[in-house]
Parts: sequence; C-alpha cells; structure tokens
Amino acid sequence: MTTTTSTAITGTIEAIEQAEAAWLAALTESEEAIASLMLEDSRAVHGPVGKIDDGRAFAHFTWTRRRHVFAKAEELSITVRGTTAITTCLQEMHIIFDENLPPFPVQETVTRVWEETSEGWRLAHLHQSKRMPPV
Repeated sequence: MTTTTSTAITGTIEAIEQAEAAWLAALTESEEAIASLMLEDSRAVHGPVGKIDDGRAFAHFTWTRRRHVFAKAEELSITVRGTTAITTCLQEMHIIFDENLPPFPVQETVTRVWEETSEGWRLAHLHQSKRMPPV
C-alpha cells in the first residue's frame, strides 16, 4: 500500500510542528510569549488536581509559579481536521519552583488543540497530565 500526502497537508503539518516548537520556546521566554500563542478564549487544564484556567491566567501562572528553564517534547502526534489540529506528546520541562533550589524535572502527557488563524496556528485548548512516576 502506498500513502500519498498532498503538499497542502505536508505544509500544514510543518506549520503545526513549528507552532509546537514555538510553544516550547515560549515556555522559557516570557509570560507574554506564552499568551501570544493562545487564542483569547483558550482554556488550559493543568496541575496535579486539574486546575482550569483561561489562557491569560495560565500564562501568568506558568511564568510566575512554574518558571521553565528547559522544555522538550517527544513522540509528537498530529491530527488535522480542517482548520483544527490536535497534538499529543510526552513533554519534559525543568521548572524553577524556588530560586534557591535547582530546576526540578517534570514529565507530562500533553494534548493541545490548535486553530488556524490569519496570524498562524494558535492554541485553543491545552490539557497537561503529570506522569507519576516520571520515566
């Protein structure tokens, strides 16, 4: 069996991969960098008890309470349905909870829902779940 991928789909997948890379970079850059990649009405489910925040509150919480100094993703999977893309991955971050302590590694399974906009792909929804114990 031969699978053919159109140039349009390949370009879309590449754009989503770039959005994912920009997201990981934003986690280590600034609150504004995080917020700029989120839609105004986006939501994030995160934390050990499933805290639900709007995009701006999530960006603020992430930058002020869990400052990332490193972030990477593995096993990225992308599903595209029109102007919506769903990504899943294993994400590892090194986070500073206390400036007097070394960065703490955290692993999460993550699902992100991206929407294509005139400014590029923007995050509509994010769900992070801790991996306990980390592997």
